[in-house]
This record gives sequence, C-alpha cells and structure tokens, in this order.
Amino acid sequence: MEHPPTSHPPGEALRHYALGTLPPDARQRLEPHLHHCASCRSRLAPLVDTATVERNWQALDQSLDIPVPGPWERALLALGIPDHAARLLTATPALRATWLLGTCLTLVFAALTARLAEPGGPPLIFLTVAPLLPAAGIAGTLGGRLDPGFELGRISAPSAFRLVLLRTAVVLATTAVMTAAASLALPELGPAAFAWLLPSCLLTITSLLLLPRMGSLPAAITTTVAWLSAMTLTRHSGALFSLPGQSVLAVLLLLALTLLILLRADFDFEKGIRL
Repeated sequence: MEHPPTSHPPGEALRHYALGTLPPDARQRLEPHLHHCASCRSRLAPLVDTATVERNWQALDQSLDIPVPGPWERALLALGIPDHAARLLTATPALRATWLLGTCLTLVFAALTARLAEPGGPPLIFLTVAPLLPAAGIAGTLGGRLDPGFELGRISAPSAFRLVLLRTAVVLATTAVMTAAASLALPELGPAAFAWLLPSCLLTITSLLLLPRMGSLPAAITTTVAWLSAMTLTRHSGALFSLPGQSVLAVLLLLALTLLILLRADFDFEKGIRL
C-alpha cells in the first residue's frame, strides 16, 4: 500500500492542481497527501475557483437527473417528435422485446400454417389471426394493471384521448410492419395476402370505442369474439375478403372513426375512464 508523502507540496503544485493543469502522475502523488493533510487542504481552498466548482456540480446534477434515451427514443427524436411524446411512446409495452417477439412468432406460425394447410386457397388462418394482434396490443398497452408505465403516461399526456391515440398509433404501426413482412411468406402475394389491413384497423377502433365503457381488456375480448364469429360464419364463402366485403369494412371503419371523434370527450380521467 502506497503511503501519502510526508513533505508538504509547494504552492506552485497546489496552484496547478486547482487549475487542473497538474500532470497526471504528479496529481496521483498529491491527492493521497491532500486526503490526509488538513493544512494543505486549507492552503488549497483559496486557490480553487468556487464559481467553476459550482458550475461543475450543476452540470453533474443535470446529467444525473436527465434520463438517458434508449434506441427507440433516439429514433423518435431523430424524426422530430418532441421529447415528452417520445418518452411516452417508448414506455408503450408494444415496443418491448417480449411483445415484439410474441407478435412475430404468432405471425410466423400463422403464415407457415397457411402455407402448409392452405396452399391453394385464401390464407384464412393468417387473415383470422393478424387482425386480432392490434386489439391484443391495445389491451396490454392501455391496461393500467398490465402496463407499468401507465401512471407515467397518465401524468405526461395532456388528456386521456391523446394518451390513447399515441399508444394506439404505436401498436398499429408495429403490428402493421410485422404483419406486412409476414404476408410475404404466404403462398400467394395477391390482394388477399394484405386483406388483413382493414379488419385490423376496424377492430382497433372498435376496441377504442368500447374502452371507456368496459375497460381495455373486456373491449379487446369483445372485439375478438365478434371477429371470430364473423370469420366462422363466412369461412366457406370468404366474403369478408372479397371486394364487396372489403368495401363494407372500409365504410364501417369510416363510421367508427367518425364516432370515435364525436365521442372523444368520453376519454376523460376525471370521468373515471376504465383503462
């Protein structure tokens, strides 16, 4: 163990130490002595620029208080999204690795099943599963008990409606990208391979309409049951994915969007919205 030097350092060494211009090897020899010598510390105190020390402490406090953005948040900031909105979006469970991996595996399994079990017909299995993923994401993203970042979003978002829209946008964007990629594995890449888009949007908006009245999880379950029932009734005809069926879904989607905008006042924390 190296003992601090017994001789006191000259005033010039203390002055260079206070200015930060003392060579590293000399500083390493001096600091143990300062730690044990109150006399030299009292000689050093008048040489230190207190304003510089205060600025350094403030910079240190600021760097400790400011959270370090992760990769998702940095990407959103690069796109020009405000920092508070970027932080709120990156707290969304749909951006977590477990959710992304689960969604990806579900889509891959559905695509492979459609490829093996339905090589010559429409990929009904894939088209049944894919529209349900955003509704499941809504349940996990907006459910207070399922989302550790829910209270952060509730405090940060100016209104419950904006919080819902931000989280929903993340869910739709992530699932749409992954579903589009999984569609490339289907036996045929015709219009039927992407017929999941309108049902996905419709089920998502329907879940949002039901959300203030029954909560996120019951809303997702209700829309899931309704979709599975519709798929069961039309499984032989494939009417939902024909041109007339898609046209009807588009009209229903426009009506649901209009109704959501008209009922946006229902998304109010003070009214006891059951997220």
